[in-house]
Amino acid sequence: MPIMDAVPLLDSATATILASVNKYTIQQHVKWLDNCIEMPNTYTVYNFQTARPRLETNNQAIMRINEVSDGCTRCCCAPNHSVVLNFDALDPSGRELFPVMTMERQGCCGKLCLGEIVCMECCANEAFFHAGKVEGKAGELDKSRVFGRAKVPIPFAGGFTPVIQVMDRDATSDHHFASVKGPMCFGGCSELCCSVPFTVKKVNKDGSISVNVGDVATITKMKPKSFADAMRELLTDSDLYELEIHDLSLSAQQRASLVGTLLLCDYMFFERDIDACSYNVFTKELKISLCNCFCLGKIIPCQCTCGGDDKERDS
Repeated sequence: MPIMDAVPLLDSATATILASVNKYTIQQHVKWLDNCIEMPNTYTVYNFQTARPRLETNNQAIMRINEVSDGCTRCCCAPNHSVVLNFDALDPSGRELFPVMTMERQGCCGKLCLGEIVCMECCANEAFFHAGKVEGKAGELDKSRVFGRAKVPIPFAGGFTPVIQVMDRDATSDHHFASVKGPMCFGGCSELCCSVPFTVKKVNKDGSISVNVGDVATITKMKPKSFADAMRELLTDSDLYELEIHDLSLSAQQRASLVGTLLLCDYMFFERDIDACSYNVFTKELKISLCNCFCLGKIIPCQCTCGGDDKERDS
């Protein structure tokens, strides 16, 4: 008797889509009310090699991703709220064809110290990737169809540079096949002029990083390419990402896990409302975030303050 049933792989249609694309563009949709009331996210995945990443056309879009989350926790706890992301394949006209996968990330209601210095399980971000569509609430989904997961290491989440471990599941256990590593500083006003690269390194069976091979893939949060893109960056949460696969031997489910890990990076590092600057109407202070610094799992803004009414601030 086998120890457990074989892990259900992604269906052949999904595997064909993922295997045919080595460079993806992921565009987060603009939600103009997002800074007033937190809205569920929507993303579109494009084939970078055959399409320009524009929301006005879906001719080359290959997947649509929709967030399902509780409105109360989303408004009060974002970006550390629980989310379920449904991935659907698209036809050339942009219509949804069939479910591809489901991503599950449990938020701060189940992990009370999420977003703080990572010391134990209740502080660590983690995402599960399920084959097909799985219904339910984040943290309560049936794990029988999980084909991969991504998690920050415990303790200290990589130290002063963010690290996310990407696991591939076989019939008996999880296999740590790659580690995603980002820069120490990112976000804030620096996003307007600098792209943010995350390198994906291959991991050996003993858990060490392979130094004799190049990057398995690269995840990049792209800088604005025009004035309109810069205004969108400042006023909304809409971001643009690229995922380039360098190791063409990666399986379809490993590629799917990297797409899911990219979205986990978005929620962990870039889903911060009015990240570049903010104004306090009570103290009359203008705060400008030059960048955000990563420290043991916690994001610390590097800010400067202009103006301010001392009397109002003291009261």
